[in-house]
Amino acid sequence: MSRPRLTLIVNNDLSCPDSSAGQVQTSWSNQFDPYALKASAPDLWSRYFRARFNSPREVALFCDVSFQTALNWWGAVTAPASHIALLVMLTDPGAPRFFGAQLGQAA
Repeated sequence: MSRPRLTLIVNNDLSCPDSSAGQVQTSWSNQFDPYALKASAPDLWSRYFRARFNSPREVALFCDVSFQTALNWWGAVTAPASHIALLVMLTDPGAPRFFGAQLGQAA
């Protein structure tokens, strides 16, 4: 027996009293397919690392990972884990803008 799943859909464009039926939902959950986002993550991270760093070696040193791991990210074989994503977001002020622009193009 499967558990019921809660799905949260947020629309920040409308306030609660002004909401009306028939408006197009503009939440992120309606703009992105989670599976497609997961499948495209290695390419997205590879574009980020190539834009910010000069080589996989620099990525390895910055993220404190092995050269092989950085090479996998650089070549879009795999995507980084969540702690690396947090490190990037907290240390690079341009990262949210970069990812927002990349995801905006995909939507």
